[in-house]
Amino acid sequence: MTGHAATAKNWPLTIFAYAILFFLIAPLAIVIPVSFTAGDLSHFPPEGLSLRWYREFFSDREWMNALWISITLGLAVAALSTAIGLSAAIALARFVPDFIKPIARVFVLAPLIVPAVVGAIAMFLMLSKFGLVSSFIGLLLAHTVLSLPYSVVVIENGLLHTDPSLEEAARTLGASRLTRMRRVTLPLIMPSIVGSAVFAFITSFDEIVVVLLVGGASYQTLPVKMFNFLENELKPTPAVVSSLLVAGLITAQLASRFVRHRIDRRRIPASDIQA
Repeated sequence: MTGHAATAKNWPLTIFAYAILFFLIAPLAIVIPVSFTAGDLSHFPPEGLSLRWYREFFSDREWMNALWISITLGLAVAALSTAIGLSAAIALARFVPDFIKPIARVFVLAPLIVPAVVGAIAMFLMLSKFGLVSSFIGLLLAHTVLSLPYSVVVIENGLLHTDPSLEEAARTLGASRLTRMRRVTLPLIMPSIVGSAVFAFITSFDEIVVVLLVGGASYQTLPVKMFNFLENELKPTPAVVSSLLVAGLITAQLASRFVRHRIDRRRIPASDIQA
């Protein structure tokens, strides 16, 4: 009786949770069918089913160029942001005094606190002094600044949840600091490193404001291409892009969970914890 009574009391919360879930999924339930429409315009329900707009997307040189720029930029940002974030997270978790950590975290999180337009203008003015506007390097640096807070927070959280006794055991066995980092710490926080790379890639891939100011006409990423396209066209091509992005994000999330599951099952052999 107690279980049934608790369930009866919780039904408003259950309905509210399902309503929120429906609110989040509803746009996907619309945009994905629209991407398969056989008509000439974005319309729901679709006018028949066809792969016409997928073929047009993959055969259009401008769309492919924007996709290539977004992917290469996102991968570069993921690598650079994770490398810098790893160093900063280790410093915050291991070496920075406790009374300085709150101040340091404020500076780390500053790109998330400052409005996007303000940050984009500041980066444009700074990069223009070095001639990096409308360049791949300029976009790489600007996107790294935006994604770095996620990398630091995710990796530092992983470090704070590792067992310090494992590193102490490695030190007792004579392992150097570099060996302890390579054979103990990094394997333990690998899920956080992977999560950092995923967050950095998504942050770069989704950015529009900074690309409009820093990238210029030379480097038009996929979101910027979609933004400009929707100003003049009503074709279903953006729905195709959105569907592909959703599929890619779901795949990345599943891959991340798979990697984390595999790493969590690993055990560090005692023979590996040595100098």
